[in-house]
Amino acid sequence: MRFDTYRFIVHDKKEKMGGRRELTVEDYTTFVCYTLKATMKKVEKFIGTELDRFGLNLAQSFVLFTLMENDGSTLSEIGNRAQIENSSLTTMVDKLEREKLVERRLCSQDRRVIRLFLTDKGRDLAQKVYQHGESFNNFLRKELGVSQDSFLDGLVTVASSIDRLSQA
Repeated sequence: MRFDTYRFIVHDKKEKMGGRRELTVEDYTTFVCYTLKATMKKVEKFIGTELDRFGLNLAQSFVLFTLMENDGSTLSEIGNRAQIENSSLTTMVDKLEREKLVERRLCSQDRRVIRLFLTDKGRDLAQKVYQHGESFNNFLRKELGVSQDSFLDGLVTVASSIDRLSQA
């Protein structure tokens, strides 16, 4: 990884000496957020290509995985677990339902609540996709080797730091 800096001349009307000052900035491609974004773009592209074979996208697979863990979850529960916004989730579930992978059912205790269940077809597909995901995850863990724990700790640190900033 390179750590370049660039020098720019900035015209500043407030600057008394000719309206110019020198500004040195770090190459933005060395920013942590840039590296995270570039890495996720590659991950999503690779996973997306794999999931295309199953007729799913990454978010849809997370819905199916959530239901494998807790069949009969509400849309809010699925959204929270899978990190999917509710506005996107409804359309996504509509498609999964049209494909006969999931079905909606009214909750017997509270008919305002809709629960989502895997169909047999959905469970079979979810298990196949999960196996592929698990293989990819194991590959990445192997590639990370001894740095795996510190890498994952670093990601948790980034996420919790952003949470703290958001609450400030």
